[in-house]
Amino acid sequence: MRQIEAFRSVMLTGGVTTAASMLNISQPSVSRLIADLERDLGFELFSRKGRRLTPTPRAQMFFEAVRRSFTGLDLLEQAARRIRAHPVGTLRIAALPALAGSVIPRAIIDFQETFPDIKITIECRDQRGIEDRVFLGQADLGLGVWTSPKEGVGLSSLVHAEYLCVLPAGHRLGEREIIQSTDLEGESLIGPMHETDALWDAIDETFRADGVSVERRVETQMSFPAYCLVASGLGVTIAEPFTAPLFARLGLQVRRFRPTVSLRYALIEPDHLGPSPQAVVAFREAVHRATEALVADVERLLDPFHPVEN
Repeated sequence: MRQIEAFRSVMLTGGVTTAASMLNISQPSVSRLIADLERDLGFELFSRKGRRLTPTPRAQMFFEAVRRSFTGLDLLEQAARRIRAHPVGTLRIAALPALAGSVIPRAIIDFQETFPDIKITIECRDQRGIEDRVFLGQADLGLGVWTSPKEGVGLSSLVHAEYLCVLPAGHRLGEREIIQSTDLEGESLIGPMHETDALWDAIDETFRADGVSVERRVETQMSFPAYCLVASGLGVTIAEPFTAPLFARLGLQVRRFRPTVSLRYALIEPDHLGPSPQAVVAFREAVHRATEALVADVERLLDPFHPVEN
């Protein structure tokens, strides 16, 4: 391992002197470790011209493998720094932006009635980032979507959310209670980037199955900017419902969409640390209550007999 560290340091710094300083050992020690590693590997890593070391093609190939293996260690170092920066009295949440801006504020208000002295940090991440944060101990709780099981993290169901059709103010379809896919023929659809969410393959398949042609001139990977783009009059979108109450107050029109498109959301926690601390359990329960209240607000929003109040 010490040989590998010496090799990695030379590759990163470009020389034995700086590598020795990085490892806090002498230059001869670095040179000896490199020589021992070359003997053990059975091939030359550097060509030598005086004191100058130039990586061989084999060294470049070997360094790529070393770099990948050190990625996990680098993440652990980051986790340690984050743990040092946030004392025990801190609750760390990682969430999708849509949930961070809708469910979590309500949950915090509820949670702080019982735990007023606990600091809460919120980090917006994509699904993979949330799972990584939870797995590495950088987040106590994650709010994301339901996915196939991953080693080191456990999922519990939060809500099965039905996606909505979001229209700009004054849109021709605003008088309809339910928007059918065929109603969007010829519309500019603000669609997420295909590689970011498999859900959108289902949406595209819905349009294809119904023979609907839409234009996709603008794409974004998150639903919040999609709502903002609709508000700017750039098109319509099919989006998660959690952000709908906020943008309805800003004039957007949200309607049920058929055929139904839905996605299951989940709470994500480490499954290797034993029982959750009391504060995490309390916040988890607050998230459930906040989600239920938000879903009820969305249902009232979709009811034409209960207009949204400014």
